[in-house]
Amino acid sequence: MKYDVLVVGAGPGGSTAAYVLSRGGARVLLVDIKRAPGVPVQCAEFVPIQLEHKFPEFFTGQAVVQKVKDMVHFTPWGEIVSMPSEGYMLRRDVFDANITELAVEEGTELLLRTRFLGFENGKAWLENIDRRERFSVEARFVVGADGPHSKVAKLTGEHTRNFLTTAQFTMPLKLPLSDLLIYFRDYIPGGYGWIFPKGSLANVGVGIDPEYPINVMHSLREFVREVVSEGIVEDKILGRTGGWIPAEGVKDPVRGNVLLAGDAGGFCHPITGGGIANAVYTGAMVGEALLEGSPEDYEEEALEVFGGTLNRAARKRVKYMKSWDNLEFVIPRTWIAFEEYWKED
Repeated sequence: MKYDVLVVGAGPGGSTAAYVLSRGGARVLLVDIKRAPGVPVQCAEFVPIQLEHKFPEFFTGQAVVQKVKDMVHFTPWGEIVSMPSEGYMLRRDVFDANITELAVEEGTELLLRTRFLGFENGKAWLENIDRRERFSVEARFVVGADGPHSKVAKLTGEHTRNFLTTAQFTMPLKLPLSDLLIYFRDYIPGGYGWIFPKGSLANVGVGIDPEYPINVMHSLREFVREVVSEGIVEDKILGRTGGWIPAEGVKDPVRGNVLLAGDAGGFCHPITGGGIANAVYTGAMVGEALLEGSPEDYEEEALEVFGGTLNRAARKRVKYMKSWDNLEFVIPRTWIAFEEYWKED
């Protein structure tokens, strides 16, 4: 089987690349190991409103739970800092499925339960994991959008080795909430806690640097005790999830005929963990560059738009967040809501 582009990973980055490519007339094969795109959900599910301006067709009524206004930060020394953060809380499974369905409607061939194995003799080898059936395809280009532990990235050059680990509960809110709440605490080392509202519910989670000697679930349970005692959420767990966040900045996004998008290329903020919008944007950039026959344009655009911001954050993480003692010094220099963040690299 021959294709113009093989896309590995049907998350928001891969599916957006497939959508843009197929809409432009390319023959695309999109593969993913999962049974359904976006399942299980492994993130806090917030996207900035700017993403809707570029792809309004991704934001159906079912995908969006609610709009949010600000991001409010609670520090251990008592300071509360608010910054505008207009955007949407999503049903991430529905959002991802929407993009994949749009790609298929435009002509993308979708194979789920399909694992990418590697390259051999100019072909990409895949496996249907239900039937244990291996097969090869030919493609002029391969897009690696297979997440933070990308096999495509590992087989083609530099890849992320350091990650943050996250854990999250879905819990009922006691009162309606229109803002994103961020908590910096000594028991959440190298990261933060969050309460992101979803109507009558909230995603309550933590992200930590696993180099610290604390289990992420211990950190989450401590955080839950705090926010339950404050009367923000009920002491009731309705769902749970977790995941990994690339923490090194951007990797080489173009390796010959292989291009990386989203978390696979390190296009995730190494401190805030924000990555959905970056995945969509880089997936679109990949698609547009390949349609124009200029993959090198993708590298130039992606590094111009994201490289400086994400690599700067990665440097700050190494410089300041490997020690979690003087938080009044560390937090303002590593979080975007504080003036100190922008005063130095």
